[in-house]
Order: sequence, then C-alpha cells, then structure tokens
Amino acid sequence: MHCPFCRIESDQHLAENEHFFAIRDIHPVTPGHCLVVAKRHAQDFFDLQPSEMASLHEICLKLRDILEDEIQPAAYNLGMNCGAAAGQSVFHFHLHFIPRTRRDRRPLQGLREYVKEIL
Repeated sequence: MHCPFCRIESDQHLAENEHFFAIRDIHPVTPGHCLVVAKRHAQDFFDLQPSEMASLHEICLKLRDILEDEIQPAAYNLGMNCGAAAGQSVFHFHLHFIPRTRRDRRPLQGLREYVKEIL
C-alpha cells in the first residue's frame, strides 16, 4: 500500500487515542496546523464507524488543549475534503486542524471566504 498516512511512525504523533493520531502538517497554512488521522484506513469522513466519531471528538479536544498551551490561538478552522472533486488528495481520513491567530498572514476569515480564495 502506498498510503503516506499508513506509514507514519508513532514517534511523530503529537497526540493519539484508540482510533486516531494527530501530527504536524508538513505544509502548514498557519503555525500549529495539524492533521488528525484515522488509525484504520478509512477513505473519508463518511467511512468512519460510529465508535470512531466519539473518538474523533475526543482527540480534537486533546489537540486543542495542546495548541492552547503552545500558541494560544484566537480560533480554529477544522476541515476535511471528502472525495477528489472536493480536493481530497490522500484517500485516508484526515481532518485539518488549523489554529488561527490575529497575526496570521491572511486576515481572519471564515471557511467560505477562504474557499473563494483558493477556487
């Protein structure tokens, strides 16, 4: 299998629980940008099991606490792409966890405005 997320070693995990792990994004759009990745090779959000949904919430709270201590962001963008037409390029579930500060190089804006910029 050639999935880059299936080859990530546990020493790179920033946080983890039963179903997910969090890592730093290798191409961060803001300082602290992380990915929450399914341990099971699930294609996207719609492939997650009900038990994984609660676990996803749990790791997001854990990651938020880590980033609050580390960089004190003002807000967060959480995003996922489900399918190639939506921009998914790695077909293994991952959630972009993007801390936002008032010092971001882009002004603070909602996801709708961000999507307009990249389309």
